[in-house]
Amino acid sequence: MAPPYVYTSHESFTHDSIASLAFDWERMGNPGIAPRPPFKVYLPRNTGDVVRAVKEARALGQKLTLRSKGHSSNDLVLAEGGSILALQMMDGILGLDAERRQVTVQSGAALAEVDEFLMAQGFGLPVIGDHSHITAGGFASVGGISPASHRYGLFLDTVRELQYVTWEGEVRRCGRTEDVGTFHRILGGTGRFGVITELVVDVVPMDKRGTILHNRPRFARTMEDFITRTTPVIMDPGEARMERGVFMEYPVGGRKLVFGQFSTYLDTAQSRWKTLVNRVSYGFLHGMGMLAGRLPRRLDVLLKYVGTVGVMLSPRYASIKNVEVFTDRILDSSVGDPTRMLIVLGPAEKYGVLFRELFPLFRDYRDRYGCFTFLSLYVKAIRSEYLGQGDGAKPFCELMFYVGTRPEALTQERLDALVARVDAACIQHGALRYMHTKTSRDPAIRQRVDPNERYASRTAEPVSSPQRPVEADGAHASPGVLGRASAPKHPPGETKHS
Repeated sequence: MAPPYVYTSHESFTHDSIASLAFDWERMGNPGIAPRPPFKVYLPRNTGDVVRAVKEARALGQKLTLRSKGHSSNDLVLAEGGSILALQMMDGILGLDAERRQVTVQSGAALAEVDEFLMAQGFGLPVIGDHSHITAGGFASVGGISPASHRYGLFLDTVRELQYVTWEGEVRRCGRTEDVGTFHRILGGTGRFGVITELVVDVVPMDKRGTILHNRPRFARTMEDFITRTTPVIMDPGEARMERGVFMEYPVGGRKLVFGQFSTYLDTAQSRWKTLVNRVSYGFLHGMGMLAGRLPRRLDVLLKYVGTVGVMLSPRYASIKNVEVFTDRILDSSVGDPTRMLIVLGPAEKYGVLFRELFPLFRDYRDRYGCFTFLSLYVKAIRSEYLGQGDGAKPFCELMFYVGTRPEALTQERLDALVARVDAACIQHGALRYMHTKTSRDPAIRQRVDPNERYASRTAEPVSSPQRPVEADGAHASPGVLGRASAPKHPPGETKHS
């Protein structure tokens, strides 16, 4: 008997293979990219194994790169010729405390599996990504965004405490009431300040599959109309349980289809009719998702066009779970044009300014260099104590640029120049970057766009001693290398996308 189908947004490859260790999410933007395999891979199963690996690497003068599923496209999870600490086997769900409404998990636990465990007991994760392979440690290392982030914040805002291993091999704990400075540095720290091994995460009583929400959509045919219609709900989501929107320019037959849609999901009286609409509409969309990536190429591309229409014309009624996993169970990212994403986290009052400045920037690159095919911008509202530095009421927004690429036209030089302009706009307007998507390589610029750097001054002592930089062959770096401003002070870490 064949095993049940497991949904994935990329049928063409798996995360759990030796070959996958040579790639990160950059392969989605450039499928022809050369592999960068590591020389050594540690596969810990528990905290003790992590301690052994860290101490061994330290004794050998080796730098460890953290990795779980490899969703980063910011050169954080690859170690060509080096050593990787792969955390995907640390995937245990250690226990649910129903009274305190907390679940304890290992760092490599896939949040989709954690949520399945919780739903069987009447609970759910308040913030979860739409991708089924996102892990707890990875999401906490970069932030973690969902359609409910205007209510519950980032995923890391729902983390109550952590166990981690320092780069000296010591096991420590920190949390909201214990060593708070370190807690805020490790959260969103992309693995630079130690290895997260366990997390205690808040859960919420809810029936994610049974509770139906009413989708109240807004539609727009121009960029200005979309900004005008969505600004009020970005600034003040009101009673919305969940929300998200997308503005898209899609080439169709030599012309460009321009369309925007924003869904606000509200509580509604439950009924059999609404449940039926949810089951039928999402059953159809998920049926397409099961076929996506498994058909002949032309049929696959056609199916992706149909699926994109389904995303833009979101069903009127949806369960909480169907809103959470929406695009991941409909579209296959490895079908059709290669895709790339860049994510900006901006103050909500700068939403329109950033939209008007950055979307035309991508349009200009498409028209001048022919390096992009379709352009889309996904938007969400966010209220986050972490981003607000303790002010959970301060409004933020996510602007996720998701674009089709022509890799032969999007040279590294052009990509670097585009990223530099995005980073410059963020600095000018007080916005930040989601650090698992490509940013400038300049440490000074990264420091200004990294949300985690806002907490640097709040930590009285260094969180963890840096690893000693080494040459590619494992020899200790020369004093000249150690003295460079661009030399990494900490190992890059495991990251995941929203």
